Amino acid sequence: MPTYSMTLKVYSEASSPADAAAEFLAATEDADISFDIVETANAEDAHQAEILNKAIEAARGEYLEDATGTPEDEAYNQAVSDVVAAIGALLEESK
Repeated sequence: MPTYSMTLKVYSEASSPADAAAEFLAATEDADISFDIVETANAEDAHQAEILNKAIEAARGEYLEDATGTPEDEAYNQAVSDVVAAIGALLEESK
């Protein structure tokens, strides 16, 4: 009998991936199914945090280093600060 590798998303209100898998197996009890549960949420969260941190660093690189103190320069640097704060808020929400 051939073996197939597949990804299956199970939408469930179960409290854990194992419980969702058990619900799925109970619903398909006549099928010959074996599987490994891979918890990807933590990896996805870590990847998102890494991207947001890189975005913050990129935005910080946009500050004017030779700001003259003109209203335009101050407004520009304030806009950069606002972008950094907005990305930081997204980072906090993802935790």
